[in-house]
Amino acid sequence: MMNVEVKERLKALDVNRLITVVIPTLNEEQGIAKVIEELHSLGITNILVVDGYSSDRTVDVAKSLGARAIYQHGKGKTGALKAAVEHVNTPYMLVMDGDYTYDASSIERFLQHIDSYDEIIGARVPVEDASMSKLHKFGNAVITKVFNLLMNTNLSDVCSGMYMLKTDTMKEIDLNTSGFDVEAEIAAQIASIGSVTEVPINYRARIGRQKLSTWRHGFRIISSIFNLAKVHNPGAFYSLLVSFLLIPAGIIFLNSFMEMVYTGRFSSNWFLVGVALLLVAIQGMSIGVLSLVVKRSQMRLVRMMRKQIGRVYT
Repeated sequence: MMNVEVKERLKALDVNRLITVVIPTLNEEQGIAKVIEELHSLGITNILVVDGYSSDRTVDVAKSLGARAIYQHGKGKTGALKAAVEHVNTPYMLVMDGDYTYDASSIERFLQHIDSYDEIIGARVPVEDASMSKLHKFGNAVITKVFNLLMNTNLSDVCSGMYMLKTDTMKEIDLNTSGFDVEAEIAAQIASIGSVTEVPINYRARIGRQKLSTWRHGFRIISSIFNLAKVHNPGAFYSLLVSFLLIPAGIIFLNSFMEMVYTGRFSSNWFLVGVALLLVAIQGMSIGVLSLVVKRSQMRLVRMMRKQIGRVYT
């Protein structure tokens, strides 16, 4: 009954002219049929499956259910998204995995905010115990906190595989990652040039073999976030980096003060070391702020140039 109501509301929004549902796949024969059938039950038929050259029948199953299916170019999920953008003709694209973990009825929640944001991330809410392990939850929380700290955002699930993007914005960003860190890269780039928000979505246990390794991919994503911050939010990155110098500087100043109070002596050498650390920290923060200003100006200039080029060729 709930899906019928959602279907009617999506129909009223003319959802198939508004969004293209993009499903990157690699050996998802077991789950892809249920994903597409659930989308169909909501009246969503504008579906693009982008396959990474599966060795099973993923593409055959998708085509048999009426979905468009293409093969990606480039590596990993990044390659799939780059290929997808070339075939999306709607104002928005919604990305979701092909393993049946994401509840398609949540799409309605994204559509309520599409006019105000360049990206809307689906913050996963597990609906059953098997959906996400405690270790996975902990790792995801750590990754998201690091991302928020370095990118000045306030998200709760930056690694979610279900998110809606403005197609024009997606065409403007340049993806360089190749693995499971692509979601973090998309959010980082869009946060630096546009606006990002999130909505809660239902998250189920996947169908088929899990491809993500919590430890290996978790450390890789965190490492990638530091690199992304250095490029897309250098002000916060360098400020955070040099701020650690304030700790030893503070300890030195406190020690010098205590020594002067209790002994009447003043250790000028250590005090000068503290001053040097403080000056380096201030200089680093200044460089970070200047880098941020230059980066933001560069991004605005690139966007303007791309828009002008687009007008010339249209």
